Amino acid sequence: MKRMRGHSIFCLSFFYWVLSVSVPPLVSPYDGPLYDSSAFTECKLYPEKPLYGGGILKDKFPEFQGFTVADGKNVHLPVFRLQDLTPGTIYSFSTWIKIKNADSSLITASVGDKDSEELCVGTVDAKPGCWSFLKGGFVASKLNLSSIYLKNSDQEALEIEIASASLQPFTEEQWILNQQTKINMARKRAVTIHVSNKQGVRLEGAILTIEQVSKDFLLGSAIAYTFIGNTPYQNWFLERFNAAVFEDEIKWYTTEPKRGQLNYTLADQLLEFVRRNQITVRGHNIFWEDPKYTPGWVQNLTDSELKSAVNSRIQSLMSKYKDEFVHWDVNNELLHFDFYEQRLGPNATLEFYRTVHQQDPLATLFLNEFNVVENCDSKSTVDKYISKIRELKEDGMSMDGIGLEGHFGVPNRPRIRATLDKLATLGLPIWLTEVDISETFSKETQAIYLEQVLREAFSHPAVDGIMLWSAIRRNKCYRMCLTDPDLNNLPTGNVVDKLLKEWETGVLKGQTVARGSYSFYGFLGDYKVTVSYGGQVVDAAFSLSRSEETKHFSIQL
Repeated sequence: MKRMRGHSIFCLSFFYWVLSVSVPPLVSPYDGPLYDSSAFTECKLYPEKPLYGGGILKDKFPEFQGFTVADGKNVHLPVFRLQDLTPGTIYSFSTWIKIKNADSSLITASVGDKDSEELCVGTVDAKPGCWSFLKGGFVASKLNLSSIYLKNSDQEALEIEIASASLQPFTEEQWILNQQTKINMARKRAVTIHVSNKQGVRLEGAILTIEQVSKDFLLGSAIAYTFIGNTPYQNWFLERFNAAVFEDEIKWYTTEPKRGQLNYTLADQLLEFVRRNQITVRGHNIFWEDPKYTPGWVQNLTDSELKSAVNSRIQSLMSKYKDEFVHWDVNNELLHFDFYEQRLGPNATLEFYRTVHQQDPLATLFLNEFNVVENCDSKSTVDKYISKIRELKEDGMSMDGIGLEGHFGVPNRPRIRATLDKLATLGLPIWLTEVDISETFSKETQAIYLEQVLREAFSHPAVDGIMLWSAIRRNKCYRMCLTDPDLNNLPTGNVVDKLLKEWETGVLKGQTVARGSYSFYGFLGDYKVTVSYGGQVVDAAFSLSRSEETKHFSIQL
């Protein structure tokens, strides 16, 4: 992968050009570091050069500190000693790793000191004989973070080699400016409208009103049975969101709580609402590997009965809802649980996806998993997720979407971004499918963390959509509400409203200059434009899709 640093410089320069057009009078040139989104998921014969030239680890080598592992053996593992970390600074860490004395091993980079709890920086599934890329980061707290440790999670004695290590600091302002650069390049596009008369003469001084009427980026929320017939709640939703997902209403335990007793009433009523209002809707989920969320009667079936039941489940859903849901989460949380694989064999998931694709070929089929971006979970590392996706696609599975649930505690922003960088190498659409923040935090802290997560997702070019897991049900939500029961915004709701406003073009008014043109920089989506000149008025419409080229649109009076 080329790092395209020259392109990054152009992007940030263009960002400041846009700012200079839209806000007066001058903006100081950005002289901070440019975030390097390079990521590698293949084990390489030789390591690449360090990102940022190594940053503050340039020309520094790890020490090897003795640790006692599970079998009582003493091993020496690499440690980077850190000096003078600045509280509140965001640090992006990366390194290449090769192991000896093991077929493979999960290597975890953590930051801390001997007297404090270590914070996970990132992980990599390393192999012998080739170099694997670990990418992550951390935000320096007020605690003494004196070292970065690299350890193997299984506590077996092995040798870890390190190459091309890098630690690059970003201030909060620098991090946000890098995010904004990505947003300007991936979510917006330059537009020039040309106004002329029927003879082709360009008209200077024509008055234009331009309004964005829909957004290309999908940002929505879960809805539940409490949504049905609740007009105030529905209106609140429609004022904000262009996508939805049903929280429980098409899950198997809802649609068939007892064998043979199918009931799609709630799903049908919710679907009627999204159809009527042209809301994009995801299908969640067909199967759930966690036996806790598998209907009890399903668990008691024989293997042959179970095979028949899963086929009937797919047939029943597809016969009712083919072409209704843009996505299907076909098999939920496959990395953590394996109920169907245990009962139906290792190809169960492959057969699920193949059958669903045959019956609903236009839907994008997703894997959906938790703790890929949220935490360092040994069962769902980014490398394990990538390996599972590759494995299934190599076997012919029609799986074309990456679902990241996003049930966050304290977000680790540089590790979120690094994880998205790695997943982006697959070239598949990425969705954050169930975003919320733990209810253990205050409402104000939930809002701070939610904004951090949403900005990381929206600013990453590989992310195609975000779903908030914030359905109101019996005056409460799963973990995070956006409003109180009376639909008054909580701090989290205020954050969502602020970002929705920030991430839209809104209404622009202006007039054509010499040669009859008017230029602006707008968020992707659909627009309507009204032009008036000399007593004539013309309405027109155009769409902005992602492209590096300026959109040219001509209107004749």
